[in-house]
Amino acid sequence: MLIACPKCGSRFLAEVRPRPGERKTWFSGPLRCRDCKTRFTAKTFLLSDLKWARCPRCFRMDLNRWTGRTYDPPLRVALKTALGAKRWRCEYCRLNFASFRNRKEIFTFSRWRKFQT
Repeated sequence: MLIACPKCGSRFLAEVRPRPGERKTWFSGPLRCRDCKTRFTAKTFLLSDLKWARCPRCFRMDLNRWTGRTYDPPLRVALKTALGAKRWRCEYCRLNFASFRNRKEIFTFSRWRKFQT
């Protein structure tokens, strides 16, 4: 899902804890933009996104591959890759993980540079 900040349009977001009185559901939750620090609530789940791999930490779907030459994965990730899972890396939170699903978007550094400025 392509969630963007309503103030600046950035997609560099973080999931945050709900405040007292706020409700977090399976389909929406509070988010904070890491660029302009705006806090907002957005829909974070679509049924159409179930077929795509997403980062388990930050839920982004623009991913790269990792090779495993310089990274020794944990046992559960190694087991998944041995069973045929694809190796994905989230460049935003630097997490290597394995998933049987395909990626929705390919990570590009030009997009990353937009988030850094």
